[in-house]
Amino acid sequence: MKRFLSIALLSLLTSLASAESELMLNGLASFEQLRHEYYLGALYLPQPAQSADDALYMPGPKRMDMRIVTESWSPRRFGRQWNQLISINNPAEQQQKLADDIIAFTNMLSDDLLGGDQLVVEQLPKKGTRVLVNGNELFSSRHEEFFNLLLNCWVGQRPPSTGFKQNILSLPGGEAGNSLLAMFEATAPTETRRRATANWSASASVAASAPAEAEVKKPDAADAAKKAAAEKARKEKEAAEKEKQLALKAEQERLRKEAIARAVREAEIKARAEAERKQLIADYSTQMVRSSYKHVRYPKRALKLNQEGTVLLEVVLKRSGDILSVKILQSAGYPALDDAAVKAVEKTAPFDALPKGIPGDSAEFTLPFTFQISS
Repeated sequence: MKRFLSIALLSLLTSLASAESELMLNGLASFEQLRHEYYLGALYLPQPAQSADDALYMPGPKRMDMRIVTESWSPRRFGRQWNQLISINNPAEQQQKLADDIIAFTNMLSDDLLGGDQLVVEQLPKKGTRVLVNGNELFSSRHEEFFNLLLNCWVGQRPPSTGFKQNILSLPGGEAGNSLLAMFEATAPTETRRRATANWSASASVAASAPAEAEVKKPDAADAAKKAAAEKARKEKEAAEKEKQLALKAEQERLRKEAIARAVREAEIKARAEAERKQLIADYSTQMVRSSYKHVRYPKRALKLNQEGTVLLEVVLKRSGDILSVKILQSAGYPALDDAAVKAVEKTAPFDALPKGIPGDSAEFTLPFTFQISS
C-alpha cells in the first residue's frame, strides 16, 4: 500500500509541475539551519540531472522554487544566510564579477518573508536571471550565470547538508518523500498575501531615494505632543498589522493542512483501487489456469521423449470472456508443449465475463502451464 501511495503522490505532483511549464521537477529538499526549517526548495530542469555538473551546465531555462515554512524570515537573516552560502560555494573571481548582483539580491526584501510565501529564481536563456516573491518580480540580472551562483549554494562543494544536495539531485522516496511532496504542493501564498508583497519593489526604491540628511531643529512642546501621538498611532498600527498577519498565517496553515489531507486521501483512494484491481486480475488468472488445465493434453511424443518445461502465455480477453489473442511469452523449449498449452486455453474459452473491478473493454493475463512427467 505504501508503494502505491508513493507512486500516486509522485505522479500527481509531476503532472502538476509539467502542466505549468516545460520544466521537470528534478529534486525537492528541506532547508534547515541550526535545526530550524526555513523553506522547501525544488529544482526544475529541462531534463533529469543526476549530478551537480549536469544541473549547472544543462542548457535551457531552469527554476529554483522555495516555499517558506518558517513563521518569519527577516531580511537581515535572509541576506546573511545567502551571503554565507554564496561565499563558501563559489570561486572568488565569480563573486567579484557578480558583486553588484549579490548585493542587490541579498538586500532585496522590504519586510519579513512569512510562512506560505513563495520565492522563485529563474534562469532565462539569453535574457539573464530574475527573482520573484509571490509572483512579483523583485530583482533581475542580465547575467545568466547568476542563477548558477545561487544554484551552487544547493549543489556545490558545501551545500546546506549532504542530504539536501542528494534530494535536490534526485527526488526523495518513501513515506518521508510523500509527505514532503504533499507539503510543498500545499504551501502557497494567498491572494491577500500576494497583494501585500506586490509593492515591496516600489517601497525599496522609495527608501533608497530618501534624502541622506534632514534638517535638525529643537522640538517645542507642541512638536513633542505631535510626535508622541504619531508614535502611539504607529505602534497601534503595527499591533493591528501583526494581529492581521497572525490571523493570515493561521488561515494559511489551516488551508495547507487541508490540502495535505486531501492529497493523501486522494492518493490512498487511488492506491486502494489499484490494489483491488491487481487482486482481481490475480484471482481471475488463477481461475483461468484451473479451468484450462482440464483441457491440457500431454503430447504423446513429448512423453516418449521425456520433454518437460513451463510455457507462459499472454491471453487477452474481451469483457465477455471471449479470446482476443493468445501469444507465447516464454516457450517451454518444445513446440509440442507450447501448442498443447495454447490449445488448452482455446478449448476452455469462452471464460467467465470479466469482473466489474477490472476496467476497460479488454484485459491482459499471463498464464503459466507446467509440463512435468511424474516419476
